[in-house]
Amino acid sequence: MAGYEKYSYTANSVSIAMISEPEQVIFSVKNELKEGETVSASCSVYHSCPASPPVFNWSHSGENVFQQQQLDAGQWKATSTLTFNPTATSTLTFNPTHVDHEKNLQCSVRYKGGKHQTESKKLNVKYAPVNVKVEYKSEVKEGESVRMECSSDANPPASYEWHNETGDQLFHGKVYTLHNASRHTGALYCTAINTIARNKSSPVQLNVLHAPEIKNMSSCYAEADVVKCVCIAESRPASTVHFVLSDKVMPKAKVEKHGLVTIGTLQVEFGSSGFVRCFANNTQGSADLTLYFLVNSKMQNIYISIAIGAGGILVILLIAVGVKKCRGRSVDAATTALSTMKAAKDVEHPQYATTTTKRIEKTYDDDDCLGAVYANEPVYGNMETDLDDAIYANM
Repeated sequence: MAGYEKYSYTANSVSIAMISEPEQVIFSVKNELKEGETVSASCSVYHSCPASPPVFNWSHSGENVFQQQQLDAGQWKATSTLTFNPTATSTLTFNPTHVDHEKNLQCSVRYKGGKHQTESKKLNVKYAPVNVKVEYKSEVKEGESVRMECSSDANPPASYEWHNETGDQLFHGKVYTLHNASRHTGALYCTAINTIARNKSSPVQLNVLHAPEIKNMSSCYAEADVVKCVCIAESRPASTVHFVLSDKVMPKAKVEKHGLVTIGTLQVEFGSSGFVRCFANNTQGSADLTLYFLVNSKMQNIYISIAIGAGGILVILLIAVGVKKCRGRSVDAATTALSTMKAAKDVEHPQYATTTTKRIEKTYDDDDCLGAVYANEPVYGNMETDLDDAIYANM
C-alpha cells in the first residue's frame, strides 16, 4: 500500500500484556483425614488456551476428574473480543490409609509449550492402632521373671492393656513384667487403644524351660510271655529317656520324641526283676520313676491255684481240730452226768429193793455233737423207767 505512513490509527490502539510464568497452582485438601473415609483434593490453575488445557498428574492413585470453567470477561474495557480466561480444575478422590500418614500428596501441572508446575501438601491421617506386637525374651527358665513390651503404629498414639487368654485384664501400661514364669502359664496378649479404635496383638505363649516330668500314665503291663514298660516324660527342651533293670542300663529300649513329649518303651522277660526304673534328663534337670511288673495271665492262674489249694488245706485242718475238741467235751459231759445221777439215787433210797438199770452208751455224730448230748442222753429224758417204777412201787 503506497503512502501507508501518511495514515494514523492511534485512536483505536490496543494494549497487550504478556507474562512469562503462569500463576501459582491452587492446592486444596483437608488438614486432618481419617483412615477409610472418602477425601477430595483439588489442584487448580488459570490459563488462556481452552483448546489445549494443562495436563494434571497426582502422586496418589484415585479417581481423577478434569473440568474447565469459563470466567466472566469483566476485566476488559472497551470492545471485547473472543477472549476468555477458563479455570482448569483437577479433583482427586481417594481413600487414605495409615500408610499415607505424613506423606506428601503432590499435584503436577504441565502446560502446552513445556511449562511445568508442582504443588504438594503433607497428609495428616488419623488411624486405629496397627502392627500391634509384643517384644519379649524368647526363652525363660521356670521361676524367672519376664519383661514384655507392647508397641504399635497409631495416630493418635495408643495406650496399652494386657490380658490373659480368658480376657481378664492383667496390667495397664506399655511394659508388663510377669513374675515367677511357669510351664503352666497360659497365653496372653496386649491391646493398643486410641480414639479411633482398639486392636490386640497375637497371643504370646512363653517358652518356659523346665526339668522333665514323668507322667502318671507310665506303667508296665504283660503281653504274651514278656513285660512291656512305657515311660512318658514331658519337658522343655525334650528329654532323653532310659531304663535301668537290676542296676544295668537297658540298651534296647525304644525312644520316640513328639514335640515336648518323649516316650520310652522297654520289653523284658518275666523273672528278670520285680521292677524297672525309668530316668528322664534334659538341660534343666532330671526325674525318675519306679515301674513295677504286673503278672501275666498264665502266672496269675498258677498263683491263684496255689492260693486256693493252701486255703483248702487250712480250712480242713481247722475243721478237724474243731471236731476233735467238740467230741472230747461231749463224752466227758455225758459220763459226768450219769455218775452224778447214780450217786444221788444210791444215797436217797437205800431202803428200797434193788432194781436193774439199763445204761445206754451212744456214739455221737461228729456233725452235731452238742445237739446229741442234750437230746439223746438218758440223763436228760431217755432213761429207762424200770428204776422209777420200782421206787414208787415200794413207797
